[in-house]
Amino acid sequence: MSAATPLLAVSDLRVSYRVAGLDLPALGFKARHVQAVNGVSLAIDAGDTLGIVGESGCGKSTLARAILGLTQVESGEVRYDGALITPRERLSLARLRGQVAMIFQDPYASLNPRMPVGEALAEVLRVHRKVEPQAIEARVADLLRLVGLSPQMAQRRPHQLSGGQCQRAGIARALAIEPRLIIADECVAALDVSIQAQILNLLLELQQSMKLALIFISHDLGVVRHLCRRIAIMYLGQVVEEGLTEEVFAAPRHPYTRALLAAVPDTNPDHQLAPQTLRGDPPSPLDLPTGCAFHPRCPHCEDICASGTRPTLRAARMGQVACHFDF
Repeated sequence: MSAATPLLAVSDLRVSYRVAGLDLPALGFKARHVQAVNGVSLAIDAGDTLGIVGESGCGKSTLARAILGLTQVESGEVRYDGALITPRERLSLARLRGQVAMIFQDPYASLNPRMPVGEALAEVLRVHRKVEPQAIEARVADLLRLVGLSPQMAQRRPHQLSGGQCQRAGIARALAIEPRLIIADECVAALDVSIQAQILNLLLELQQSMKLALIFISHDLGVVRHLCRRIAIMYLGQVVEEGLTEEVFAAPRHPYTRALLAAVPDTNPDHQLAPQTLRGDPPSPLDLPTGCAFHPRCPHCEDICASGTRPTLRAARMGQVACHFDF
């Protein structure tokens, strides 16, 4: 990252969920918890793009919600523009939510089904007081045009729109607060491939023209490579590798990153399939292994990997890697 203060900085963030059982230690009952986010640290500069990649259930969406204060944080820090964000600091949290917008995975579920699209955008403008009341209608029309929709769409409800149109409306709602940072959580996963390309190109165009910072959460490495300058790889709640996207794709340092890249399908029929490098299944998040969480599946595992010392991110070329060894 640059020497200047990052726009958003996350430090040793931890989030856990209680999933089962009574919490009565005196009687011998202890609740079970999932460590959804397990000591994540990352940062993004103003105008930059960061992709967060990992298998389903690795903690990507929980991390996004924790950044915005939508999920309770167990420990760690979130700083926005240098200011510490906590639930008690209402002014800092309000500033964060006034400058950071989120685009959700399901375009239909993220909009009120009983509210016309135009009213959904107008509501954001009124709550955040972005324009004078008499200018709201014109601003709604501008936002719809900005995302490639006709202003006449303002009268339609979500069920009257296609998936792509509905996601465009969701992007327009995110832009209504005039954000400095957008967090897009699997925002094209529910769309057809052709519509995905349109939405991705729209996001890239808006990010470049408006100088937005963008955190793009996905399990699709190809999409992240197209969209993001930097990439962070998550495994079982931890960032195991982070760096420039092209550097990570060209020479991945963590065995898990190598396995992910090897699993990307090759459309050339003349190329042989990459050998399977992962063994076994991911461990249960309710019972994480000691040491490196990846060691039960790692082809390079040695005694130190299972010793109980979890590797943390360390400098590696233009990025960071959480591994005991250099590959």
